[in-house]
Amino acid sequence: MVCSLAVLESRVMFEARFQTYWADSDPAGIVFFPHFFRFVEQAEEELFREAGEERQRLLVENHVWIPRVEAFAKFSKPIRQGEAVRVRLNPQLQGLKTIRYDFVVLDDQTSENLAAGYITVVCVDAGNFKSTPIPDPIRKIIEKSQ
Repeated sequence: MVCSLAVLESRVMFEARFQTYWADSDPAGIVFFPHFFRFVEQAEEELFREAGEERQRLLVENHVWIPRVEAFAKFSKPIRQGEAVRVRLNPQLQGLKTIRYDFVVLDDQTSENLAAGYITVVCVDAGNFKSTPIPDPIRKIIEKSQ
């Protein structure tokens, strides 16, 4: 699937800032690529916190999980160890059971694009792991941020 950076930048997105550390990087001082996805996941949690909720508590209370079923990223430039980044997150409901989080990772100092992509999650029942509609408390947070 093609990820258009122009489309991602044209939307108003939730934004969170993260500092990178030595533990995030390889021996060359470049942040290891899976950590880009960790930053996106942290931005997702911050989205729920900004709405006054803890994501994990909502999942437990509603007896659901939201596993990742697809992830895509196009990396434009490396993150150097110690640099701060901003993650812009744009969640989109796709039907009753799916959320797609479009994201852009930016250099905090220059606002240069470092990566762009998406993560797709599907809501499943915590007991049987079968897909199920996204509970209203979670759906409302996503709808507010669209």
